[in-house]
Amino acid sequence: MKYEVVLSLEAVEDVLRITITSQAKAEVVKAAKQIQEALCDDPAGAGEHLSEGLYFIDREPLRGFYTIDKDEMTVEIVQVKLV
Repeated sequence: MKYEVVLSLEAVEDVLRITITSQAKAEVVKAAKQIQEALCDDPAGAGEHLSEGLYFIDREPLRGFYTIDKDEMTVEIVQVKLV
């Protein structure tokens, strides 16, 4: 079963800000899509656990921080930064 991947308002703002200021806009958009796709099937295996339920995943040039709700089958990307 696939997880539903959602972005917090902060994560959406992060991606927009990074895209607007980047010289490689297409790469940023592609990385954001790759992060979302990777988290659909096995979010725990796709990234690395930091602490207290917070994980991160890298897809150049982005790093996404996310949480997993196994009961609801959802992943929330809470923040996005440049790697």
